[in-house]
Amino acid sequence: MLINILGPDGCGKTTQIANLIKWVEETLGRRARSMAKRDIFDVERFPECGFFGCRYEKLAHELLPMMADESRALWLIYMNAVLIRRHPPMENEIVFLDGYWHKHYATEAALGLDKQWLLNVCSFFPEPDVTLLLDIDPRVTVARGHVHKPYESGCDFACSDEAFIIHQDKVRANLLKLAEMRGYFVLSANKSVEALFQEIRERLEPLVSNTPPRRKTHGCSSPETTNF
Repeated sequence: MLINILGPDGCGKTTQIANLIKWVEETLGRRARSMAKRDIFDVERFPECGFFGCRYEKLAHELLPMMADESRALWLIYMNAVLIRRHPPMENEIVFLDGYWHKHYATEAALGLDKQWLLNVCSFFPEPDVTLLLDIDPRVTVARGHVHKPYESGCDFACSDEAFIIHQDKVRANLLKLAEMRGYFVLSANKSVEALFQEIRERLEPLVSNTPPRRKTHGCSSPETTNF
């Protein structure tokens, strides 16, 4: 079963996924794991990525923002593709996705790339069984003391609060539009970690505790023509 925890930078996806894995394993007694781009730097699990020659932090925070337009988007899509093709969910396993292709669709569109082109390139990805969008105003993220990175700030290496807010406003708008078109759940992340986890758990519990995993086979065609 694929569950995508989606949201802008600084919304708390990674923290919530860690809490969810612990809850699924300890309370529900089911196998669970996460799937995030940095995983492919483990060359034992992803031998095809042994050519990288740098650490994830250098790629994500120094090299990626230097890439131009489609080349940057294709690299991010490649990283997600390696994950889902090399280690897809096993039977009776719950895999939590950290943003998946949706996050980079919203970010790359905010950077000016054509939305339909991005959707077309991502059309091979399996659709998650559940997608939850953790929505947050970037001004709240800044007020919480978030340390910005260049890619999160619209590839601005100064990483100012202003650049972060301007870019994340666009990312947030793209995510909300995608969620509206596809019928994804939207939860406000403008609350404590504990309160948000409780809301996510209440939303997911009926789906992961009693319902057998159901895989959707359709890809990510245009929101205007697909009803989820």
